[in-house]
Amino acid sequence: MDARLFRRAACAALVITATTAMSAPEPGSPPPAVDRLGMHVGAVALSSSGALTFNRDGILFLADSRAATIYAVDPAETGQASFPTDARYMVADLDLKVAGLLGTSRDKVRFVDMARNPKTGSLYFSVRRVADDGGQSALVRVRGNDQVELVNLENIRNSSTRLQAAPSADARTPWGQPQWTLAVTDLTFLDGELWVAGLSNEQFASALRRVPFPFGKSTALTSVEIFHTSHDRWETASPITSFLPITLNGTPSLLAGYGCSPIATFTQADLRKGGHVRGRTVAELGGGSQPVDMIEYRNGDKDWILIANSNRTLMRLDPAEIARAPELTTGVGQAFKSAGVGYLSVASAGVMHMVDMPDQVAVMMRDTDTGAVHIYGYAKKWL
Repeated sequence: MDARLFRRAACAALVITATTAMSAPEPGSPPPAVDRLGMHVGAVALSSSGALTFNRDGILFLADSRAATIYAVDPAETGQASFPTDARYMVADLDLKVAGLLGTSRDKVRFVDMARNPKTGSLYFSVRRVADDGGQSALVRVRGNDQVELVNLENIRNSSTRLQAAPSADARTPWGQPQWTLAVTDLTFLDGELWVAGLSNEQFASALRRVPFPFGKSTALTSVEIFHTSHDRWETASPITSFLPITLNGTPSLLAGYGCSPIATFTQADLRKGGHVRGRTVAELGGGSQPVDMIEYRNGDKDWILIANSNRTLMRLDPAEIARAPELTTGVGQAFKSAGVGYLSVASAGVMHMVDMPDQVAVMMRDTDTGAVHIYGYAKKWL
């Protein structure tokens, strides 16, 4: 994520805006043919570019928060991506290349999320072009340094589902941000379900939804609460900004990050029960920032968690320490103070998104000297 999107005093999460209207079938046209996954060939008209994730079969899930809709899209790729291994960048000047596709300048391009197709190794980006008319939402595929292309969403195999209990268009957070912009903040596919973090229109607004795929079955919604160590109170209004399925002491769990920047754990069993669940706050990474992405990776015989932050360096945490950490239930007392589970600061600032690749950790970075956006490959032995 562009770090500039996160700079606000109350640590609001990313605002996603765009204006392309949803399309509808022509009156009297026959319904599209639907396959065994409930998908059909047709247009996906995005009104906002949002969070991305893949399942193991190469189906891409894309959130459109403005339309309170999640799409499943089949990219139907063939072949394998090929990124240079002997160059400084896996992809250099990605923002400039995307700007050319969108007919704009690099300073008008915003990267919202990044995901890797497990079938082909290609990288996908949800992006938006900033403009006076509201801009444009798009999906970009990168198969190599010189293979950057727009995904044609006019005629693609897809299905969609509406977001249960979505915030209304005019609702605002306690700090004044339109709630629809936080309807979906992160996605992951787990055990046949799409797990969706964000806000709902319910009294306890911070929500985690579980959406079965193929779409069509009932969505389960759980409201979630944590003790916010920077704000010194229990909170249900602030959404999870980034989360990661993880096993702690043999228990399937969820590691969740929030703005300003507590880290909490939930057990997947508790979340599957629905209702209202309180998480265990185990770390505070310091106010004025928020976790924007998390990955788990293995270096030698040891597992680690790597967290990218909007206004800080990468941070490496030990999942074994997270598992045995005591719960934090008192505030830290200072705006930028850390607490709880410790971390190693990795000297890489401006990281927006990360994906774990078979032989390296790939991170998308903002070059703080020039403002250009590049994709770097990092050897895990250095992390």
